[in-house]
Amino acid sequence: MRFASSLALPFAFVIAVGCGGDDGEVGPVPAGELDASGDVGAVDPPIDADDPTPTDADDEDATSDATIDAKADASADVKPDVATDAAGATACRADLAAKGLKFKTTTARGVVDAVNVLGPINGVLFASGTGTTPMGDPIACAFVQTLWRFADLLKERGFTRVGTLGSYCYRCCCSWSETNYCRKMGDPEPVCGSSGYSNHSWGRAVDVRYLYKPDGTRYDINDPKHWVIWGVAAETCTKGLAAQTGISKELYTLACMAAQQKIFGITLSPNYNSAHRNHLHSDIGASGTPSSWYVRSLDPWAGLDDAPPGTADDHCGGEP
Repeated sequence: MRFASSLALPFAFVIAVGCGGDDGEVGPVPAGELDASGDVGAVDPPIDADDPTPTDADDEDATSDATIDAKADASADVKPDVATDAAGATACRADLAAKGLKFKTTTARGVVDAVNVLGPINGVLFASGTGTTPMGDPIACAFVQTLWRFADLLKERGFTRVGTLGSYCYRCCCSWSETNYCRKMGDPEPVCGSSGYSNHSWGRAVDVRYLYKPDGTRYDINDPKHWVIWGVAAETCTKGLAAQTGISKELYTLACMAAQQKIFGITLSPNYNSAHRNHLHSDIGASGTPSSWYVRSLDPWAGLDDAPPGTADDHCGGEP
């Protein structure tokens, strides 16, 4: 569906079941335009259900006429190939240096061209939880470039600090457990089977819980008054957004504008499933540049889940 506004940037939304789920209906994705205030306008006829088509990075359990089944692409339990083009890696790091970003190169299992960020990214601090220092996760250089773009939107919406629940965790999809833990360099390769790898494995994803204004005002995705759950499938950025007020509207608008501006390939909101009640998961897939942009949601489960950091279900993908 298309929405009238002063902006002319396309975006798309889809619902899907979580990893391993089989009870969520997947429908066509409405596409449209979102005004900077978060308002949506009159709708036109639905778009062709065959356009857009999710990429291999989409959740492997999502199937419908409007989506492809990426499960086959992620089914082989193959160790990811983390080889990178040296010229491309050098160009990315040169870009970060030219932007004035403080960082150092590092190595991390599964991460292509890994860096540690040592300061704010484009004027926005990405910290761990409620901390005030840069998160220490190794991040793919390409994802730092993505966060740089996200910082533009964050500043536009009045945010200068982000509290994350983490970015990097080399493990299988879909959620952390005592057996599906974050693997270090010397740990055995996880046996992921048809589940595939978590997109956190590549350092190309982030889980956002807190957003801070310059005066220290904190918005918490896990606060049911700050993100008001919308209970109708596939309507997070349409009717769900239109129904929000106050802080909840600010947060819905942020998530939806990030999709509209084609910053992240996937955003999983608290409307997606119980494991995402306390954060926004955003990623750019296992490799390359996203070719589709989604905010996914499901009918909500009863109540809120206070999952500790590192235990979140997440978006899954195949190997890079």
